[in-house]
Amino acid sequence: MAFLTTGLIENTEVCGVRPSSTLTVRISNVDPASTTIRVNGFYWNGISKQEYVLDLLTLAPGEVSNYDYYAKFDAFEFWFITNTDSVEISAWGKDAAGDRTVVHNMLPLELFPTGMEGIARTPGMTIPSSVKRTYVLNSSSNTISVIDGETNSFIGNVIVGSGPFGVGVNPTTNRIYVANFGSNNVSVIDGNSNTVITTITVGTSPVGVGVNPTTNRIYVTNRGGHNVSVIDGFTHVVIATIPAGASPEGVNVNPATNRIYISNHGSTNVSVINGSTHTIIASIAVGG
Repeated sequence: MAFLTTGLIENTEVCGVRPSSTLTVRISNVDPASTTIRVNGFYWNGISKQEYVLDLLTLAPGEVSNYDYYAKFDAFEFWFITNTDSVEISAWGKDAAGDRTVVHNMLPLELFPTGMEGIARTPGMTIPSSVKRTYVLNSSSNTISVIDGETNSFIGNVIVGSGPFGVGVNPTTNRIYVANFGSNNVSVIDGNSNTVITTITVGTSPVGVGVNPTTNRIYVTNRGGHNVSVIDGFTHVVIATIPAGASPEGVNVNPATNRIYISNHGSTNVSVINGSTHTIIASIAVGG
């Protein structure tokens, strides 16, 4: 899996003309199998990054395609998340006449751990970290509170579903997943804008959330359904439902081994899931 970014590109007007009116992205799939690429586009509004592009592209083996994106902003940035390393991505800006003006480098997203990747700074520009956040569930008010981990200050509340009970974060994509016990769904929050971008229906009485940032899979324990919902973080679709023990609650993920551990309250054991096959490979008896 590859995580690439253009970095935040300065695109301010000079004599009324921006360097780039359009960003062209060329993607080549050199893998012998079809591949999926998630494209996120952001613009800088002077305070924070705002997402304005969310594409999910599928390329056949050997396919090469160009994609054009609107870029008339003072600064913008694009992320590319793929399910294989056998993808080549290049990007360049074009002016209003359609002529190429500047070629942009593609860099690994992991090089920018603050979450505001590839910042092209201008005097006076300050960009807050998008990952140094703490998320607190408020089950009775159906909200989640966001706290700035650098200043220990309250940022605001995000309205989610009924009875939020569990929360998980993918630091790579900066998505926050909230299991809503009362409404049997998961709220997906964009960590850049602190807004709910979609809601995913899962099983009965979801309580726990575990995230594998390597595979971009989210695991939700459904206490009332005695099973685990597996969500694809690229498409935000439930791709599998795995039977677990009685009343599963806790969930933990080992990204290195792609193993998921589910604590079952009602059957006093732990189910071990193989993340590649979505199957239970072991059941371990524990305490009451």
